[in-house]
Amino acid sequence: MRARIIFVLGAASFGWGLAGVGVRAVYQEGASTFTVVVVRTAIACLVVVAYGLVTGRRPSPRAWLHGTLIGIPRIGLAPILFVASLNYISAGVEGLVITLIPVTTAAMGHLFLRERLSRGQALGLALGIAGTTLLIASGDSGIADGTGNTIIGGGLALGGVLFGSISGILSRRFAPQHETLTLAIPMFLSGVIVAIVGGWVAADIKIGALNLRSWQLLTLLALGSTLLPFVATLYASRHTTAANVALTAYVAPLVGVVGGAVLLGEVITPAIVVGGLLTLTGVVMVGRKGAARH
Repeated sequence: MRARIIFVLGAASFGWGLAGVGVRAVYQEGASTFTVVVVRTAIACLVVVAYGLVTGRRPSPRAWLHGTLIGIPRIGLAPILFVASLNYISAGVEGLVITLIPVTTAAMGHLFLRERLSRGQALGLALGIAGTTLLIASGDSGIADGTGNTIIGGGLALGGVLFGSISGILSRRFAPQHETLTLAIPMFLSGVIVAIVGGWVAADIKIGALNLRSWQLLTLLALGSTLLPFVATLYASRHTTAANVALTAYVAPLVGVVGGAVLLGEVITPAIVVGGLLTLTGVVMVGRKGAARH
């Protein structure tokens, strides 16, 4: 069982970690931002809905409401901003910024759910913000040809972090009331709708322009970087501690940094290393203190 848990958590970490690398690779094939989001999310949604139909799972009206509330920020808004940020920053830098989600979620939990924030967590929050600020202020986008804009890219990624944290707060409140699959169906459906509406408004859905390689990459992103981590962490949460599951948040950005450098030739600068270490240290401190209370 221990070996299986390690394998499952490793799969989730690699799936999340290589998400940004996959998106940057699709961009190199000429795909647009909303095309990436819509196709990737739609494929994952089709699999979830099909599985629900086969197993006879039907969301209740309450599950539809709660799943939609969680899905709009988590499956819809946050991915749009994360994918858009990859036009301006590397997959490694984006992955390190995304790591801030547990930190900001803890802060929101303290503000809105009256969850206790210890001194250690407060220090972790400060370190995480300091690390991300350094990443953005350094101007090192991590993109190999020296182009990019950390202010725009970092701002978009931070917007995604905000919506990711909002979905985390909503999940804490509503997820325990439902079976995971019945909540996942409205989550993915609402996310697809948000992506389609956003793409229609921006006139940025260009599915007909996708080549075969783009379809292959988007399918891998949908299955390997969306569904796989979702299922893997769900399985792990039933067989191990929350602290062990949280390890994926620490490993995934490292996978993104190394994967971007090896597969896309992205640059790892001293500022990225220092900022990333500060951010990861803050996340670990928040995670350890949070786990200690359970």
